[in-house]
Amino acid sequence: MITITHNRATFTVQPQNAEPTRALLALIDKSKGAKGRKLPKDKGNPKHDSSKRSYPVFEPGMSTADYIGAYVVLNDKLHLAKVDYTHADRQAPMLDPSIPEVEALPCEQ
Repeated sequence: MITITHNRATFTVQPQNAEPTRALLALIDKSKGAKGRKLPKDKGNPKHDSSKRSYPVFEPGMSTADYIGAYVVLNDKLHLAKVDYTHADRQAPMLDPSIPEVEALPCEQ
């Protein structure tokens, strides 16, 4: 085994690998300070990150299909998968403020 010291690194290699290792270290020293080739990002398959999504404001009278359409338009840049919503023809449920949801009964002791 041969020990090669280069700057602060120490390599222990077999005799047949000593010369290629020295050549590689010399190449590294020659290119010191030079930046390597940058690889382009793959734009076709962006990483999923739900924090980058935008959500539209739901307004009264808006159907579910309208909301999903607005959502898709706002998040077009994220290349989301196409979703077919089967109940998009229904109106969104609205609460009637004249009818209370919960009735408060008097407490008897």
